Amino acid sequence: MKNLKICTAIRNKDFEDEIIKIIQDSGWVHSYVNIDDIVNEHRSAHQVFIIEDNYSQILNLIEFHNSCQLNFIPVVVLSTPESKCKEWIKGVKFPDKYFHCGLMNFRMIAVQTINTMSAMAEAHRNLVVKKFRETTSAIFKKSALDFRTFLSEALDMSLDMLYAERGSIMLLNEKGNLVVEAATKKAIIGLEIPPSNDNVAWTVINTAKPVFVENIDNDPRFKKSGSGYAKDYFMSLPIFLNKKIAGVFNLSDKMVSLLFDNNDYEKANELLTVLEPYLYINKLANYIRSLRNQ
Repeated sequence: MKNLKICTAIRNKDFEDEIIKIIQDSGWVHSYVNIDDIVNEHRSAHQVFIIEDNYSQILNLIEFHNSCQLNFIPVVVLSTPESKCKEWIKGVKFPDKYFHCGLMNFRMIAVQTINTMSAMAEAHRNLVVKKFRETTSAIFKKSALDFRTFLSEALDMSLDMLYAERGSIMLLNEKGNLVVEAATKKAIIGLEIPPSNDNVAWTVINTAKPVFVENIDNDPRFKKSGSGYAKDYFMSLPIFLNKKIAGVFNLSDKMVSLLFDNNDYEKANELLTVLEPYLYINKLANYIRSLRNQ
């Protein structure tokens, strides 16, 4: 995997330079560990940390995020023989997210270790999506559950995986209006929104492209709706059925960093791919229902 980003924190600079050369010779990107790598970019599966064990504050911050089962920040912890690093790793919530290695031995197995940790993170990401698919299927099969209740539960799971506090799913109806089918703000469920040039969701519908908003007050494309964003930054992305625009997925109030980015967009699209068959089934059911009412 050539687009890997390897973040290092090693006190011995000569040794770190040697590791950096191995990283660069492998075609990977190197970065010295910074807080954004840990707090925000850990959402990408394409990142591995190499950290000397005496950087305890860095390791504790990583463990704060790794203690969430949805996250997988792959970390190679380098240590000296007298280190108590092994005990620390045994005490974390998910030890498999860490690999312990002697400082001087690491250079001989650096490439293999980085590849292995990266593969584990990618496998974990796929497992999270698989569990989302299985849970979504189980929810849908509950015979007593109506479609809005199903979407509401799917939305809650999606927000947890995308580190967003608020969100909504809006679908086009037979009249050509957008209807809020699921939302963290329950009062707006069922709200019908006709076409509008200065509405974020309708911009997504008209362009079939995602919209990232940093500050809606200062964005000339839109008027602030008054529906109440706790924070002004959010992301809205298109929902497709059979490659045709069918609705909008909105995310706001991100928990881990200021702005939504392409990592969020890619992960949200993975979840929408899981939801697409259920949205299509509901669309067919509505169509059949309308024929019966004619």
